[in-house]
Amino acid sequence: MFRFITLGLFLLSASIFSYANMASPTIDGTTVSTAYSSKDIDILSETIDINIDKDFNQANYDVTYEIYSAEEGYRIPLVFEVFDRVGDETDKSFIVEVDGQTVPVLINYDYESQSKSLPAYYDPETDTAVQFNNSAKYFEINLGEGSHVINVQYSAYPTIDRSYWTNYYIYQYSLKPAKTWKSFGNLTVNLKIADEPQYLKTNLGEPLSGAIQADSKWVFDHIPKDVMEISYQQPPSSLAQWLIDLNGRVVFIASIMLLGFIHYRLMRVSHKRRSKKAKIILWLGVLIVPFIALMIVFYKIYLIDWLLGEHASRYHGYTFLIVVFGYPLTLPFYLLIMKLCDSYLKWVFLQPSQVGTKKA
Repeated sequence: MFRFITLGLFLLSASIFSYANMASPTIDGTTVSTAYSSKDIDILSETIDINIDKDFNQANYDVTYEIYSAEEGYRIPLVFEVFDRVGDETDKSFIVEVDGQTVPVLINYDYESQSKSLPAYYDPETDTAVQFNNSAKYFEINLGEGSHVINVQYSAYPTIDRSYWTNYYIYQYSLKPAKTWKSFGNLTVNLKIADEPQYLKTNLGEPLSGAIQADSKWVFDHIPKDVMEISYQQPPSSLAQWLIDLNGRVVFIASIMLLGFIHYRLMRVSHKRRSKKAKIILWLGVLIVPFIALMIVFYKIYLIDWLLGEHASRYHGYTFLIVVFGYPLTLPFYLLIMKLCDSYLKWVFLQPSQVGTKKA
């Protein structure tokens, strides 16, 4: 009988814990690109300084271009493709300086009403002209012949993948526009992180130091990747990982069997004493035990989140369904078992009274 009870509890738990989450696990962050440049200038070098704040929630970019113009140019366009948010809502944090002087940046550039000097860019891979998105940052500069320095500063936010117990943070920076440049000199990436670097990953290969540190540097004479990625995910602690590995069905079965055993012992004592409270103990236990067992499973999830701290993804689907649907499913099953136990205990402890007295 014990086998059938265990099997029934397992099948019941399988139906209880099959809850879903319709929301997307991904929170889109900022995706920006290096500059799309006019063919009239040579970009000698690009230096990308990335300073990632503590908890990986924001990064400050400081990008410097050293360029050379063979002749004087008027209204030379440069465009930065920007997806999602950059800085505050007014984009005042997107700052562009040319030779130390701030230049105005056109946001949500309207090609119909403004200059059409750069309505699209030519993609050498697809051999087609591609229109910029509406949130592109566009500016035009007047350059004299010779070398110049362009500096761009802004804040960006990570894309967060919540498919795991802890958040998986990703910063992306597209280097693909460099393929459209008239020439490519060298690329330097300086990365600083306020958190522990042991959980940091990039697709840039090893830095000059040989291993990623809190302050790392890469230097390239080619375009290493179309999209540079910097990711960070803090793993769960050993205790949190143990609780994660502890299957919810196992917790439910163990909880209801332990509580059910306590309930049975209380019923047995009441029947043995022939207490009038036996029926009350039966029905209180039937109502309370399944609920407590389900709540243990429910709060196990939030205990894990508490242990994980600020990096917990908290993406668990509709966890309240564990109780909402689990309770009415568990209650009849548990009621049937305890009624059988109650009948058995009545038979055991009432039987002697039904036996006639022996003759003298």
